[in-house]
Amino acid sequence: MILNYRLTAEEIKVLADEISKNLRSNFQAPLSTHEDPFLTIDEVAKLLNMTKGSIYGLVHKNAIPYHKKGKLYFLKSEINDWIKSGKRETKSSLHEKADEYLAKNLFQ
Repeated sequence: MILNYRLTAEEIKVLADEISKNLRSNFQAPLSTHEDPFLTIDEVAKLLNMTKGSIYGLVHKNAIPYHKKGKLYFLKSEINDWIKSGKRETKSSLHEKADEYLAKNLFQ
């Protein structure tokens, strides 16, 4: 099937502008997004206020999230999530949970 189209100079210009806009929007990295930075073991030790030996110990126990590609690397967001996962309950919140559990299960 052969199609013959004849475009005016103005139509070609409009088409070229549309193609240019699409290419720019598809290949231009958004300015607001940024990659999650990888940290070295020295940076993680400083961030957590721990020694490098302690960090190596956590890595050995698989207690801390890490990536290994020749060297150890840590994603900052994963380290922050790991820190947040270690939250301890306060005595008052534990008492509240115990009271709720007892009230729910004793009177059934």
